[in-house]
Amino acid sequence: MTKLGFVLPDEFSHVSLEQTLEFARRADETGLHSVWKQEASGSNGVATLAAVAQCTTDVRIGTGVASVYSRSPTLLGMSAATLQQLSSGRALLGVGVSSPPLVERWHGMAFDRPLRRLRETIEIVRQTTAGGTVEYDGEVFDIGPYSMALETTDEVPVFNAAISDANRALTGEYADGWLPAFIPQPSFSSHVTDVRESARDAGRDPGELTVAPWVPIAVDDDPDRAERRVRYLLAQEMAMGYNEQVNDYGFGDAPDRAHALFRDGDRGAAVDAISGRMVDELTVSGTESDVREQLQRYARDGADVIIAMPSMDASVAEIESLIDALGRIDDSA
Repeated sequence: MTKLGFVLPDEFSHVSLEQTLEFARRADETGLHSVWKQEASGSNGVATLAAVAQCTTDVRIGTGVASVYSRSPTLLGMSAATLQQLSSGRALLGVGVSSPPLVERWHGMAFDRPLRRLRETIEIVRQTTAGGTVEYDGEVFDIGPYSMALETTDEVPVFNAAISDANRALTGEYADGWLPAFIPQPSFSSHVTDVRESARDAGRDPGELTVAPWVPIAVDDDPDRAERRVRYLLAQEMAMGYNEQVNDYGFGDAPDRAHALFRDGDRGAAVDAISGRMVDELTVSGTESDVREQLQRYARDGADVIIAMPSMDASVAEIESLIDALGRIDDSA
């Protein structure tokens, strides 16, 4: 049965840390599968999730996503093991290669051999979270031997936020789950098949790989208001560089226009530049009944968990209403 998760709004949504924790508590109370904390130039994702672990009891907590450039593999493993202990086994480690602007401008590192770095990071994280001796001799990292004192009682699932074909293949070979974002719904099923085939080719059980797409979602009694919110989120994400990804799916010049307009400060025009086809294929919005029906398409096409991305211009009340609606939809699934 497909479950529902939620991306916690943060500073990019003009939400305080205390309000972020309140959203996590609400998601826990409504029975959602998981909450995920993004990390760019705002609050520290792992530290925030440590606080979330202390104020929730059942909801799973995931980094969404931790860059393999911003922390060493050993520190990522230690962070995952710590979250696992603090949350009594609810931790999920979402990792990704990030992007050249973030890696080079935010962290002052060269965006070099990203997929090799990702693969080796996952392998080192698994050693680190298992405890005992860590030793790894790779092409990017030469680590150990050293002993880990912090162990987890359960393995921490590693999710990869893969976009490219090669990275999706790596997901099937090495990760426990896939965190795709902005994959058009008509293309989603074929990508799921590719990831699971990669797992099968690597001698793994493809059914054990968790597919968890991030999807912009808005629920409102007025479908036009809901659509406006997901349009805004798409415009902002295009400005953050996702226009280059979605350009591969034939949306014309709409992604690039939204990117340019939003970055120039004309956010209204950027929202209007988002095409109807982009809304239909990249987002889910409408009344609660509409959203329930649209989410069923992802479930049919192979999603195990659907992670809702709230609009970055949604009010606190609108976000609370979305969490409640997701809880009702999840219960009826």
